[in-house]
Amino acid sequence: MRRRTLRVSALFRAAGLCAALLLARAAGAQERAPEWRAEFEAVCVKTDLAMSLSSAELADLIARCDRLAPLIGAEAETVRKVYLKRLQSCRALFAYVLESRAAAGTTGAAADPGAAGTAPPPAAG
Repeated sequence: MRRRTLRVSALFRAAGLCAALLLARAAGAQERAPEWRAEFEAVCVKTDLAMSLSSAELADLIARCDRLAPLIGAEAETVRKVYLKRLQSCRALFAYVLESRAAAGTTGAAADPGAAGTAPPPAAG
């Protein structure tokens, strides 16, 4: 019985050690996140706001996407494939919104919902 208790105890210690090593490795991986990751998140988080951004902001976001692509392209295959696809999707959305405004002829500040100084008319009341 004592032998069995020792075996179980040893298994729990080994499992605890494995868990600690895995947690340390995961924490280290998060600390070593590539430098481009913060910029990627800052750019792609704005896809929800794309329609409300000014044309200048959209052009800036497209340029930022273009600058990020080579940095992500230098990563390992899996990371590169996933993040480049996401970056291309973000860039395509920004470009679509910008191009649709240009096609509709809404390049002026009054027609650009995100342009500075434009506000909806006050409610009648």
